[in-house]
Amino acid sequence: MSRILLAGGFLYDGTGGVPFPADILIGNDKILQVEPAGKAVFPGAEKKDLTGLSVSPGWIDPHAHSDASLLAAPEAFGKISQGITTEISGNCGLSAFPILTDEVREHLRILYSSYGIEPDWTDFRSYATALAARQPAVNAVFLCGHNTLRANIAGYRQQELTDAQLTAMNALLTETLKQGVRGLSTGLLYTPGCFADENELLTLLRTAAAHGGVYATHLRNEGDRLEEAVQEAISLAERSGAALQISHLKTALPRNWHKLESVLSVIQAAQQRGVSVHADRYPYTFSQTSLSIVLDQPYDKMTDRAIRDVLRNDPAAYDRALQYLKTSGRDWNRVILSRSQASAAAGLIGLSVSDAAKQTGKTPAELVMEILREDAPGSLGAFGGMSDDNLKRILKQDWVCCGTDETARPADDSLGLSHPRGFGSFPAFIRILRNEGVPMSQIIRKLTSLPARIFKLTDRGVIRPGYYADLVIFKEEELDSEADFTRPHTPASGIRQVYVNGKAAYDGLAQKVTARAGRIA
Repeated sequence: MSRILLAGGFLYDGTGGVPFPADILIGNDKILQVEPAGKAVFPGAEKKDLTGLSVSPGWIDPHAHSDASLLAAPEAFGKISQGITTEISGNCGLSAFPILTDEVREHLRILYSSYGIEPDWTDFRSYATALAARQPAVNAVFLCGHNTLRANIAGYRQQELTDAQLTAMNALLTETLKQGVRGLSTGLLYTPGCFADENELLTLLRTAAAHGGVYATHLRNEGDRLEEAVQEAISLAERSGAALQISHLKTALPRNWHKLESVLSVIQAAQQRGVSVHADRYPYTFSQTSLSIVLDQPYDKMTDRAIRDVLRNDPAAYDRALQYLKTSGRDWNRVILSRSQASAAAGLIGLSVSDAAKQTGKTPAELVMEILREDAPGSLGAFGGMSDDNLKRILKQDWVCCGTDETARPADDSLGLSHPRGFGSFPAFIRILRNEGVPMSQIIRKLTSLPARIFKLTDRGVIRPGYYADLVIFKEEELDSEADFTRPHTPASGIRQVYVNGKAAYDGLAQKVTARAGRIA
């Protein structure tokens, strides 16, 4: 067994305990021994001096969307370069599996077309086999997406499930859980998840809970009906017995910022009743989602593919949607074009819609409509509308972890440009909380043992003998995000080295992935 001694680094062990200078012995893929610096002898070990550096467990991203991108970019540069060693995908109701129908396969094929991925698997087991063959740089954990699950049984149309359909859907979830996924996610804002009623969700969540699964939810509403959406999620978790993970907890739009106080009160009351409620949040006030959300009814109940087809083939519908956007009162300075393959968006990615429209001589509404008509399925926007003060308050809750809400990306933009959170979330999260006076040991806990405990990653998230050697070595005073909307793929500063399963996987000084040692966890 080859052994490596990481000597003299300032150890944050992930538990929130008092940090101290330590010697860490690793061998193969595990942590073998942890001792106060200089207090033990490790004969035959290769020594690496970490004096002046800090070391923590590898950071865990509980809210990723790397189902397809990790196949296309297994080096996962954007994630590993910011210290992430494990990510959990299949969030917001969208997973790459199961695939039982041609309709679902075609839907995912179009959705993943920008990655050059053909979804030729059928279930989680065959998907995991395909991903393992690509040897990702980070550990990959998955949830089963409710939208994908439902579409296999009832398509993407608005309909209440029959008893037979719900039984079939529940059986499909059971099989997927048995194959190793960690729970169920919903995206109740999106099609077809938005059509699910209480009985459907409760039935599925009882099954997830029976298998020890987590319930991760993109709430039905994050703005005007935020309080009702949080109540719905807690009620479902409490009655089903599933542990609740609220995805990217936020108060969208200024008119709803005041609701944070009541939302936190409701969550804390549930926790006091014994309900397991946690959340994740990215450290930015710009969200990112489908550009098509700027449209009104009936498009809010349609897939992006269906929206594109209507706008292409129905001139009257196109004109109505255009007139709506012209009079909607939306602040186009706070909508950034973040991804699209539409020719109308060429050279405009990273700009606000307002600035992009000025460059093209079009109105913002005209530009957006042209982009959606050409590429609604592949077009994303970053939307400003959140409060800095609320962001800080949310991040400081001891039950909130950091989630990127992003895909694993290569260093370049060959798969499109990331939101800055895809390269900078974890260092930015740390900076904000340090500036708010939160002790570093508690911040590290929120990035490591907290998400590991939520998702039952029993041998990761803490530096302890017998645990996997997922480690981040960093220069504490230099640690920060360098990514923004003009340079979203800029690696974080201060990360010196990342270990994944005992392998030196990322060299921060060279900004290079040095090994792809991740596993399907």
